[in-house]
Amino acid sequence: MSAVSVEALPEQESQRVADARRKRRYTAFGAFAVLAVVAVVVSHEVPSWLDLDIQKRAQDAYKWTINNRQTSPIFKYFFEPLKDLLQWMFDVTMNVLEFLRWPGVVALTGAIGWRTGGLRAGVAGAAAMLGVGMIADWDLAMITLAIMLVAVFIALVLGIPLGIWTSRSDRVEQVVRILLDTAQVLPIFVYFSPVQVLFSIQVPPAIVVTVIYALPPAVRLTNHGLRNVPVVMNEVGESFGANSRQQLFKVQLPVARRTILLGLNQVIMMAFGVVVLASLLGTGDLGQSVLTGLQKQNVGDAAAAGLGIVLLAIALDRITTGEHKHSFNRWAAMLPKVPARTARAIAVGIVVVAVALAHLFDWTEFPAWLTVDIAAPIDSAVEWVQDNLGDVTQAISDFLVTNVIDPIYQFLLRLPWFLVVVAIAFIGFMSKGWRLATGVGLCMVLIAAMGTIPGGGGREALWDIAMNTLSQVLVAIAISVAIALPLGIVAGRSDAFERVLRPFLDVAQVLPAFVYLIPVVFLFGIGRSAGVVACVIYAVPPCIRLTSLGMREVPHAPREAATSFGATGPQEMRMVQLPLARKSILLGINQTLMMVLATVIIAALIGAGGLGLVAYEATAKPNIKLGQGVAGGLSIVLLAIMLDRITQAWGTSKQGGNQ
Repeated sequence: MSAVSVEALPEQESQRVADARRKRRYTAFGAFAVLAVVAVVVSHEVPSWLDLDIQKRAQDAYKWTINNRQTSPIFKYFFEPLKDLLQWMFDVTMNVLEFLRWPGVVALTGAIGWRTGGLRAGVAGAAAMLGVGMIADWDLAMITLAIMLVAVFIALVLGIPLGIWTSRSDRVEQVVRILLDTAQVLPIFVYFSPVQVLFSIQVPPAIVVTVIYALPPAVRLTNHGLRNVPVVMNEVGESFGANSRQQLFKVQLPVARRTILLGLNQVIMMAFGVVVLASLLGTGDLGQSVLTGLQKQNVGDAAAAGLGIVLLAIALDRITTGEHKHSFNRWAAMLPKVPARTARAIAVGIVVVAVALAHLFDWTEFPAWLTVDIAAPIDSAVEWVQDNLGDVTQAISDFLVTNVIDPIYQFLLRLPWFLVVVAIAFIGFMSKGWRLATGVGLCMVLIAAMGTIPGGGGREALWDIAMNTLSQVLVAIAISVAIALPLGIVAGRSDAFERVLRPFLDVAQVLPAFVYLIPVVFLFGIGRSAGVVACVIYAVPPCIRLTSLGMREVPHAPREAATSFGATGPQEMRMVQLPLARKSILLGINQTLMMVLATVIIAALIGAGGLGLVAYEATAKPNIKLGQGVAGGLSIVLLAIMLDRITQAWGTSKQGGNQ
């Protein structure tokens, strides 16, 4: 065989592969075109035969639960005893908090902070806890704190052993990771319906929901800490004859201590993000005050309760992060060093004295002279804004609804339902091939199979309600990305701008999602536009951070090469940095999308409607609407999976449908 023919073989093979790929793509385009024609011709509305009867099955299960709760073994010997145990743990925690009274709680917070994070952390924690009583209702705050403490305790009792187990078995880790991913992806409202069925209402189901949502960080960070123990440390333990158990308790856990403590902090933050929404189950705590204030548009009352929750979160955040040696500032470092045993004795003494004084002087209620009424000034500010800026905010709201959200919603409604399925499947195919196309198309078909609910004087398809949610998500993600990308690009190229922006991003990500509803109602009132604005505020930070990170992680070599060839700053950014930062930027868009979806569900509380409202109404009337809530919750999950998988594919696939 000649040299020419040998050299031609790779080229011929490459051409053959390209022709086959092109043929598959044309075949796919033809198949989607045929499906689109079928979608237009066959039916505009979702056919009734497609209904999987999910709502009736869920409602029947709820009725069976109510009728058999006292006799069924699964309830009699498992769920009811578990419910009683959770209620007992909450009651014990409340009794302890009531015994400590407000001075004891403040002193105990400061003492724990001093021992875990240093003097600065102790003072900050005590000040934040004192601020809770000054701004919000102390008794309601203690209910929130008790629920949260019980949930965190259970999450740690379950999470740390599970993290240890996963660190020692790759197979167990793979199984547990799927469960943890599912727990974190599902919107919180989705948990409400099944938890209500099993645990009724009030405190026990609120604790269960909080544990489900707060458990993953404890498992993940324990696993991460143990797997990253240096090999040399393990070898030292083995050389001294330590068995597996001794190795764990004498070497691995002490070395991984800081990572596990970070897991504790993350569990607390996750718990605070959920425990407020869990007030929908009838806990009667500060979260209930926030929700009531939002629903009645009493912005001042909602803001006071919301700020109380934020201060409660800050107090616990300060006392569960950092090591003693890292937390002293300059003035604290000048104080005389106190031996550890003496410091513990002083901390215990401070708490004992505070509790003794509280009982001696009968300080059962938080003193009125220490309270600060911020509700009235906030209400006055609301009135001023409405009088002076109302036209501007109303114009923005009207523009969003009339010219952006409604047209997209109406466009989605006018399209035949199956044409929407085909279009989304086609996007999936172009993103990452047939497997993704089949998966996202199936998600949309299952949403269509959720049936109808009463509404608008007749029956309204869950599909139409899902299109309402989808329209809000699309608008919110477009606005979020339009804001986040320029800011992230500037932050990635300017250290000064990044330093200025960082505190705002930190605050934005620490606050629970529901807190953003308060200023939004303050400015925009109640409605779908308010929901979109709340989504944007909550969802912008991750896209900014990951865009900035991607820009900063671009190697210097290609940037210097572009500059040496005469590229200007904007050209180097556009032609080198942005393409190389593509994966990080698309990951940021994916994270932003998921946060938008989570917030748009919560925004149902301020009139955004959509699937979030369907799930929310089921918590108030489970006896007649639980089936609707289950169908709405599953639709939310399917919508989240579809959007998540497509945006993930954009960040991992360069050839889309060619794969």
